[in-house]
Amino acid sequence: MLTKLALAIVALAAVLVFNRLLALVTRISKSRLPLPPGPAGLPVIGNIHQNPKTHAWLQWHKWSKKYGPVIYLNMLGQPIVILHSAKTAQDLLARRGATYSDRPRLVLAGELALKGLHLVLMPYDARYKLHQRLEAPLLSPRAASSYQPILDLENRQLLFDILTSAASPRGVDYHHQLERTMASLTYALMYGYRLPTGHEPEIVRAHVIMKEFADMMSGNNIVDILPFLDKLPIPWPWRTKAERHWLEQRDLHLTNLNRAKANPGWNFVKEMGASAEVKQMNEEEFAFDVGILADAALETTVLTGNWFVVAWLTQNKKSGFVTKAQRLLDDVVGRDRLPSFADRPNLVYIDAIVEEVLRWRPIGITGIPHVTKVEDQYEGYRIPAGTMVFANQWSITRDTATFGPDADDFVPERWLADADWAHCGPGDVKTRPKSDGAAPLKDIPSTGFGFGRRICTGQHIARTQLWLQVALLLWAFNLEGAVDPQSGEPIEVDPWAMAESLIIKPLPFNAIIKPRGPWVEELVMRDCNVNKQDFVELLEKIGRDRAPRREN
Repeated sequence: MLTKLALAIVALAAVLVFNRLLALVTRISKSRLPLPPGPAGLPVIGNIHQNPKTHAWLQWHKWSKKYGPVIYLNMLGQPIVILHSAKTAQDLLARRGATYSDRPRLVLAGELALKGLHLVLMPYDARYKLHQRLEAPLLSPRAASSYQPILDLENRQLLFDILTSAASPRGVDYHHQLERTMASLTYALMYGYRLPTGHEPEIVRAHVIMKEFADMMSGNNIVDILPFLDKLPIPWPWRTKAERHWLEQRDLHLTNLNRAKANPGWNFVKEMGASAEVKQMNEEEFAFDVGILADAALETTVLTGNWFVVAWLTQNKKSGFVTKAQRLLDDVVGRDRLPSFADRPNLVYIDAIVEEVLRWRPIGITGIPHVTKVEDQYEGYRIPAGTMVFANQWSITRDTATFGPDADDFVPERWLADADWAHCGPGDVKTRPKSDGAAPLKDIPSTGFGFGRRICTGQHIARTQLWLQVALLLWAFNLEGAVDPQSGEPIEVDPWAMAESLIIKPLPFNAIIKPRGPWVEELVMRDCNVNKQDFVELLEKIGRDRAPRREN
């Protein structure tokens, strides 16, 4: 007769065998699941001949109409999955973040040019999480609200710069004005110095480096397609290019880091430098963390501002959103002061405009792909390990089931929980006080900042900045298309004309901007020329306000 111990051993062995068999059966059944649907490819090359070199997301969008919200492509043996709905993106990239948060290997940009120090390209591992912990206290919603004095300062200067340049024969360089504003507030917060002109050597150098790095990030470099080439003992030209780029970026970020430490007043570098996380990094790694964070802020928010101007010029005739917003601003703010963050609970329509710009022209149209760590299955399909997963924002933001049949149109009202908010007239101001100052909107997907554990951590600062900028520009100015000096005919701005790299941006355009009335000129000339204002006290106040939060 078997003893109790022997019975227990037999039972344990049976359980282990059963678990092994179950795992084997599960693995076999998974491998028998079909891949997601997609266009038929050719042997060896797969679908590479069918994928456009530019604006591929438009072709993907067309394919999604035939194959559904999850499609599969094979690019020279590299499995690609493209998601075309908010649900599929949330299900996989957010809810299964442990599986879907890695990044593709980019030999040129990630390994050679930046030595693995670019946070966006890091694998989702302990090092990446260390950087997340370092940045999180400075990028939370509460932190974003504490930076309002600097945002207010730089956006008042924006009004002054636009007003004074509008009278010049050359007119207003909108992109430069928006770019200077965002660059100056970013450098003020992170490094403790402003950029009054936007032509300072530091920011000019940063833009040159960012453009070169964006070219390296394309993934079309031969060494990214055939990584084994970099192991060969051959003096490949990309190595020299990457090393030069590394030295340029390193010098820029270390120079800014050391300048920030020496500058008076609070800044990101000083607060981060006192953290436990920085003690686990060398100076280069710390400098790149702040530098990459600054670079990320510079372009995306500026381009969203550019698309807002395009919407202003091309969409108002149909939707009347500018007229509605200006009427509401006149009612809530009046004409004897500028809009401020204190007005935000009463200006929910401005929040709706910001969300609609982010939806109408999503800057990161496909984003940097996520990569699966292990094989997964979804809705009866198999997604292999090492699959690059893209979220096609163009399809997601044009989902008629979510956004209605007019998804291609610019309609801020789609975000309003109460449509009457867009129609407040004099004496009919509605208030919804909230502790964080943010206005309530419909609970529909707002996906412009990405998904899951790779979501843009600067989204709260970006939204805060965009809200104030949109409110001030609409309060102060009227905008109309430029006129051809030869024919006298209006020059139409094409809302579909866009350039594409890692992001989409409008092609250059001209427009005429005029103050809405003499009250604008009076207030702006009196209160908005703040380039010489001592901003160190503003930074010190931010530091004092943040100190109790750091201690808790």
